[in-house]
Amino acid sequence: MGQAARWAAYLRFYLPPNELSQPCDTLMAMTEDLDFRSDKSESAEGGRVAVNRWSGYHHNLDEDVVAQAFSTPAQSMEELDPEIRDAIAADALERSELIGFWVAWHLAGGFDNLERGGWHRATIFRKIRRFRATYGAHPDEFVFPWMQLDLDTAWSEQISRQLEAARSRGFFA
Repeated sequence: MGQAARWAAYLRFYLPPNELSQPCDTLMAMTEDLDFRSDKSESAEGGRVAVNRWSGYHHNLDEDVVAQAFSTPAQSMEELDPEIRDAIAADALERSELIGFWVAWHLAGGFDNLERGGWHRATIFRKIRRFRATYGAHPDEFVFPWMQLDLDTAWSEQISRQLEAARSRGFFA
């Protein structure tokens, strides 16, 4: 491992002496140039890409399938019973959180590196338990058939960002 790679690894997993407890504790404050209020999206839905994909898929399903799955045929989310809408939203929230955990697990390289990065052991174990209950497998072994991580690219980008940050702080001449 070269000198730069050792420094990058050190910078990525170094916790300050006060042993901050949450991943967000080590984040740098947002600067003014990251304020997007003057560059607003069209709506809270952004460009409505996700809405249109969801609608395009669900509205092209056979009505019998929709009726069986949701116990009510509807042409839009607004037409669904509020309980069904809430169930869909809760399911999306839970799955998105678990998918984010799965991505974090693989980006970090597993349990030890998540913990080294500031996650609490109990939090990691809780998320593993929820992930296994939902997907039937440990996040280390599970593969989403519809998603593929390009970890080499992600890790290369991460190393590049860390090296740039180290250079800007004067670690390298």
